[in-house]
Amino acid sequence: MTADKRLRTNRYLLGVCYYPEHWRRELWDDDFRRMRELGFNTVRMGESAWPIFEPEEGRYSFELFDEAIALCKRHGLDVILGTPTYAPPAWLTAKYPEALRRDFHGQVMHHGSRRHCNYTAAAYLERCAAIVERMALHYRDEPAVIGWQIDNELNCHMDVSFADSDRAAFREWCRRKYGSLERLNEAWGTVFWAQTYSDWAQVDLPRPTPTYHNPGHLLDFYRFTSDSTIAFAKLQYDALKRHAPHRFATHNGLFGNIDNSELTERALDFMSFDSYPAFQLMRGDLPAHYRDRMTSKHLGRVRGMSGKFMILEQQAGPGGQSGNALNRYGFGDYLQATPKPGQLRLWAWQSAAHGADGLLFFRWRTVTAGAETLWHGLNDYGNRPNRRVEEAGRFADDIVKFGDLLVGSEIVPETALLYDYDNDSNAKIEGYIGPFEWESEESLFRGLTELHLNADQLSLRPMCDPERLRPYKALFYPNAQLLAEEDVALLRRYAEEGGIVVFGPRAGYKDRTNRCYSLPFPGVLRELTGTEAVEFTMVRDTSSTMTYASSGVSAAAPHFNEILRPFSPEAEVLARYDADYYRGEPAVVATRVGRGRVVYCGAFFTDANVPELLSALGLADPLADWARIPREVETVRRLSGTDEFYIFLNYTAEPQPLVFLSPGETLPDGSPLLGEVALPPYDVLVARQARR
Repeated sequence: MTADKRLRTNRYLLGVCYYPEHWRRELWDDDFRRMRELGFNTVRMGESAWPIFEPEEGRYSFELFDEAIALCKRHGLDVILGTPTYAPPAWLTAKYPEALRRDFHGQVMHHGSRRHCNYTAAAYLERCAAIVERMALHYRDEPAVIGWQIDNELNCHMDVSFADSDRAAFREWCRRKYGSLERLNEAWGTVFWAQTYSDWAQVDLPRPTPTYHNPGHLLDFYRFTSDSTIAFAKLQYDALKRHAPHRFATHNGLFGNIDNSELTERALDFMSFDSYPAFQLMRGDLPAHYRDRMTSKHLGRVRGMSGKFMILEQQAGPGGQSGNALNRYGFGDYLQATPKPGQLRLWAWQSAAHGADGLLFFRWRTVTAGAETLWHGLNDYGNRPNRRVEEAGRFADDIVKFGDLLVGSEIVPETALLYDYDNDSNAKIEGYIGPFEWESEESLFRGLTELHLNADQLSLRPMCDPERLRPYKALFYPNAQLLAEEDVALLRRYAEEGGIVVFGPRAGYKDRTNRCYSLPFPGVLRELTGTEAVEFTMVRDTSSTMTYASSGVSAAAPHFNEILRPFSPEAEVLARYDADYYRGEPAVVATRVGRGRVVYCGAFFTDANVPELLSALGLADPLADWARIPREVETVRRLSGTDEFYIFLNYTAEPQPLVFLSPGETLPDGSPLLGEVALPPYDVLVARQARR
């Protein structure tokens, strides 16, 4: 992450998404008045209105939005405009059918939903460039327009495309990358199964085949998909910056098959996010008290790209979509649970605590037609007062008190989870252990945050800056199968300077083309870890366990086990397997490297074994000397100048006891804290240690 990839604002941007084209004009003035009275200062609009801006090709109309923006100005509301390219109009796809996506089986994705166009059709790109250029020119001198959202949720719903233009673009992408068929054949290992290409015309996207695809081919397909998406965003970014360089341009990620770190670096001023914790509430695989809290993991990934960012869509009610009766794609029809009293405000605080200096509730009022009549906004159709509006107003009151403190402070990171796009893609390609990679990442995040350690997420490859790693006590790289020598050198340097690096199983055995190294496991990590993996096995049940030497506690080691053999004199066995033919064999090994340590784990990380690992590494609750905070309470540590403070968030339906062992004080009023304090359900406390 470069230093300038962040939202820069001198006030907290708080507001709502509003679509004037959906409502009668006589409602607008009253809507904007009530927004301002509620404490909002910003409105997002425009990303769904291409047919309004350009009702027919080449004829542009801005009157409707000019009027809406003028009303916003009258009520003291700033505007973020979206470029409307994610939902192209019917006239475009009727005239340019080559712009339509095709699925893996060649089925055309017709007009009638959204995200139905591909990123490589020349006609579509030309029309996108034209509408963005016209909008930028028209609004570049409008002071109420403070920034732009590029497109909307890139790759949401469908993150691949197999149109004819995609095939041609992929072939050219491969030609540019490899230069010759000889190099492509070598990288993909096409000698296997007689896949060798002898003419560029033979190189195609992955297509339906009787059995497994070539992993190297698949990895490049995912890279090409990401590059095409980023190029699509950059086309718009360049047009906006050419005509309105004084306005920010962001995007509301994160979705599949995009290297979002690369997207941020190349095509955004900062990354933003759409926060919908109710999706996590739908997950039966997480404990009830931790479901919506898992959204903090996604916020940590955004923060790793942009230290300060925006929430362009914040949950404002139960979400839901309908109309999937005939369609085999997508999530299926659904309706989420309504946020319980307090949760709406809590979720807004969750976003703010983790680095969002701007937050827009989605949306002002529930739409009356279309696929999102189940996606509820703050207001219901009748505009009567309700507790969702009241909670948004409470958060607005909070921002009056805390906005300057939030904008003027930074999160203090103690740890980070490393990831990269190649390995994320490979987790899909190697589906036999891919799901366990994602579970490992979530278990690590949960274990760290239940110790009240802040956990960023950093993309290794676009970052590649040793200085970026130095603030962290420990780095966890759970999914690192594909590594290059330069990746290893970067992590070695970090460890030598005193850091802890932790790898998951199956790490380092393949290169960045997805070919296996002709080296003992763990490949390029063997010398760094001082350890070999001499054997491995899938574990089809959950009976495998390992015991940590430091505590004597036995913890789960399911799914996959590697039998480790340390050879470095600096190696220490932290845990051994408990059963089967490898009973007593090393499962986790830590090796001293310079002033730090490198840890290799032969089993996937789980909710059960992560706490034992963290304890063995000496990672402890940083609040222990001041307060005893239940693990159910998330704690975010922030720094304003030299002034450190904490945000405590209770995601449970029960009061949580916070026990302060030495004096503290609440913010902003300075009320004293000492002894036991009950944090009510779904509530927030901002506090610091008392000044001496």
